[in-house]
Amino acid sequence: MIIFSKALADQATVWETLRAAGSCENLSPDLIRFSAQDRPVVMWNLTRRCNLSCDHCYLDAREEGKEELSLEEGVRLIDELADLKVPMLILTGGEPLLSRNFYAYAFHARSRGLRTVISTNGTLISPEVARLLAEAGIGYVGVSIDSAFSERHDRFRGVKGAWDKAMQGLRNARNAGLKTGLRVTLTRDNWQEIPALLNLALEEGIPRFCLYHLVPTGRGAGIAERDVSAEERRSVLRLLAEAAVELKDQNIEILTTDSPMDGAYLLELLKGDPRQEHVRRLMQNAGGCSAGIKVANINHRGDVHPCHFMPQVVVGNVRERSFCDIWIDHPAPQLQELREMRPKLKGACKTCEYLELCGGCRQKAYFYRGDILAEDPTCVLQRQD
Repeated sequence: MIIFSKALADQATVWETLRAAGSCENLSPDLIRFSAQDRPVVMWNLTRRCNLSCDHCYLDAREEGKEELSLEEGVRLIDELADLKVPMLILTGGEPLLSRNFYAYAFHARSRGLRTVISTNGTLISPEVARLLAEAGIGYVGVSIDSAFSERHDRFRGVKGAWDKAMQGLRNARNAGLKTGLRVTLTRDNWQEIPALLNLALEEGIPRFCLYHLVPTGRGAGIAERDVSAEERRSVLRLLAEAAVELKDQNIEILTTDSPMDGAYLLELLKGDPRQEHVRRLMQNAGGCSAGIKVANINHRGDVHPCHFMPQVVVGNVRERSFCDIWIDHPAPQLQELREMRPKLKGACKTCEYLELCGGCRQKAYFYRGDILAEDPTCVLQRQD
């Protein structure tokens, strides 16, 4: 996660609120990624069920939901994460609001003092649902909008009317006093729409604009050829960097995720600029690719992954062992490899001057090169097309 607004304009809306909520011991003022190896941000796929059929879904979500953790198992997991004092629990899916246990989990997490957010397609957020989310102490509602035009979004999401419902869901959440964010996954289909989508967020009073990069896993692997070119990616990043400064007083936070190279590219843009050292410190704190280190994923069956884009790497199951035992006490060799990867990286990543700040996306290296330690071929600093 690279918060352009924080780095370039010392502006943070949602991030500051999340950071301030709950217990924040040992958090430095400049910290972007406020987790650690023993206290990771945890993304929990409550269910595989979904009412949409998105082209890029990393979970390959379906209408049916099977093998989900029971209510008792889920409550026990929340208790474990609360005892570990993880900095954030992200409830997602599939569509998390289709989980029959969603509200039980959300209210229990609140009772245990867990900072909790939700990642959703937004279509199910009625005014009543928004009120319940607020009562459950949900700190942030991120809603995916992949086009400024309803028909394009609906085509990408596989259901007619999805755009209208998602936008109304965003409005309902905003009106209930919840912090909201408009999220977009960058592809060749929509990269030219980023200015329009940013304007949409401004017009709707949405305080966070989050750009996701396409990661080829799940159904996303089937559209890898629709990823943007290096020059298209650079043009979008330059736009967001400029917007972060120009919109400093517009109460909007601009960030990107799923691409640690964005921080390195930002430093390239700032060469000779006095802000460069400040941004470098932020990037050092963020730490680059966080898979298996600062982020963890638990799927609907209880399988633990180094990140939500690495379904092929299972390091344990919370039905069989505690999360603490899996993640901290007896980590699998795959976790150890990720945690000790920097000196072992290959190709352009190994020789890059930004190695310690980035490290590339390990899932992209695995998908394109078949080796989790290989160079990330999507790096905008190496590719000049």
